[in-house]
Amino acid sequence: MITRTDLAERIKTGILGTEVTEEDVRSDIATARTYPFAAYAVDLSFLRLAKLLLQGTDILLTAAVSYPLGGMTLATKLDQIRLALEVQADEINVTLNLSAIKSGDYATVFSEIQAMIEAAEDALDVIVIPQFEILTSSEKLKTCETLLEAGARTIKTDGHGGCCQPEDVRLLRRVYGNAPLIEASGGIRTTAKALEMLDAGADFIHTSTAYSVLADLGDQ
Repeated sequence: MITRTDLAERIKTGILGTEVTEEDVRSDIATARTYPFAAYAVDLSFLRLAKLLLQGTDILLTAAVSYPLGGMTLATKLDQIRLALEVQADEINVTLNLSAIKSGDYATVFSEIQAMIEAAEDALDVIVIPQFEILTSSEKLKTCETLLEAGARTIKTDGHGGCCQPEDVRLLRRVYGNAPLIEASGGIRTTAKALEMLDAGADFIHTSTAYSVLADLGDQ
C-alpha cells in the first residue's frame, strides 16, 4: 500500500497565479519543506526567492516558461530560459505554441522545442506542456511524436485550466511505451485521482493542492 511519503515523492507542486504574494510564497514553501516533494514551481518573478527558500531540501526548483497560454514568441521563451539558468533552477515547464499545434504547424513546434532544449544547455530538464484537454486524439499523438523527435523527454499533460484524464496517460504509454516520462497535471485534487493517474502509467503528479491529495493517506 502506498504511504503518504511514497506519494509525496511523486508529487510536483507549487504556487502560481496572478494574486500570489511574496508572503504566500514564503508561507507555502515553509510548509512544502516538511514534505519530500519532487519539485516546486513558481512564476519567474519569484524564482530567486524560491531558490533561496528551498535551499537545504531535495526539492527541485521549477521555472514556469511561457505560462500559462504558450502564446509568447520564441525569443521571449529563450529569454525566460536564460533567467532560469541564471538562477540555477532545476527544470522548466514550457507551455507549447498551442496555436501552432491547432493550426497543424508542427514544423514550428519542432523547431521551437529544439531551440529551447539547446538553450537549456543540459542544465535544465525541459518539461513540455501540450495541453491535452484542447487537443483531439490525432493531435495528441502527432504533437507527442513531434516532441519526441525534437528531443523532449518529459511530457506534462496539461497546464493552467486543463483537466488530465487517465485515458491520456494510458494512450501515451500504449503508443510510446516508456520513451517519455509522463507528468499528469490538471484537476488532480484527491488521493484517489492521483493514484488513478499513477496506476495509468504517470511518473509524476502535478497539483497545486498537494496537501489535499495526501490527506487520505497515513503518516508514514
